[in-house]
Amino acid sequence: MSDTPDSSLHSHRIGGDGSCLDHLKGAAAHLLVWGGLQLGALSPVLFFSLWRLLGYQTALAFVATALLTVLYPARHSKHFCRFYLKAACAVGGATAWVPEEIMQLLQGRGYLVCFHPHGVLPLGFSFNAALRVKAQQPEIYLPKSFHFPEDCDGVQAPVLWRVPFFAPMLRMWDCCTPATKENMKKLLAARTAFGIIPGGSEDVAIHEHGQENVYINSRYGFIKYSLQHGYCLVIAYTFGETDQYHSLTCLRPLNLWLVKTFGFVIPVFWGKPFCPLLPRGGGLNTVYGKALHLPRIPDPTFEDLVHWHKVYVESLVALFDEYKHRFGFGDRELRCF
Repeated sequence: MSDTPDSSLHSHRIGGDGSCLDHLKGAAAHLLVWGGLQLGALSPVLFFSLWRLLGYQTALAFVATALLTVLYPARHSKHFCRFYLKAACAVGGATAWVPEEIMQLLQGRGYLVCFHPHGVLPLGFSFNAALRVKAQQPEIYLPKSFHFPEDCDGVQAPVLWRVPFFAPMLRMWDCCTPATKENMKKLLAARTAFGIIPGGSEDVAIHEHGQENVYINSRYGFIKYSLQHGYCLVIAYTFGETDQYHSLTCLRPLNLWLVKTFGFVIPVFWGKPFCPLLPRGGGLNTVYGKALHLPRIPDPTFEDLVHWHKVYVESLVALFDEYKHRFGFGDRELRCF
């Protein structure tokens, strides 16, 4: 589905208007993928529970299965990408919005799309970014004006490639790379167009339902790399992301400590009352709104980083303020941590 209520914005929507069967398929896709992530994260707890309740043979069989999912060399599957994108129905539809002045830029190379916020689960990032290209079905997932590069990519926390039951799904998507320093430099050197969520796991830790929180004030790494390679930063914000789930905010200090110490969080969250893993809906709107053309500085100084980081944060807030009324969030303020 495509609509453009404002001539200055191009938009394309997936999910949200299907039949009951489409919504059931979407719910199944969502539960399979993100249920797999939860199952993998809880693997140690499940192992000891199975040992105590059903004996060591069952527990060892579970461990063997979990290890197999991590080690299995799954490859890109356009069919699995299409299957997951059906999950857009579960969030009430996902729409990508691109201003006219950004449209031509996104069809080239040498830019980094910075998505905010992460949310409990990175739903806007998964529905409105590279996965649409990897599905290889542009007549459904990408209109003619959205000719993103075929080799576009994204980066996610390296720990996700070691999570049982979820790691093979990342490989079948084939639209993300572990966010190590080495991989980042390879993508930048190749002038690859790719996406990143600067807030990362810290965004998950500070999530509050109905509050627009982003973790950005101490994020300088992506600014440094972009300056070193003269990259363009495209800022994207997903409205509706923080409304998909409720979470226990009292766990924020613990989760921030876990991220700093071990690189992961343990969020407690819930969506629909009858199935907590399903999001509450309401729709997602991702706006690719601001482009910052950074100069190439091979060895940026601390002053360079501070300057461009400030410009970035100011542009992020300006983007949010410009579009919040359009999508029904006019009473909210963007809080940067």
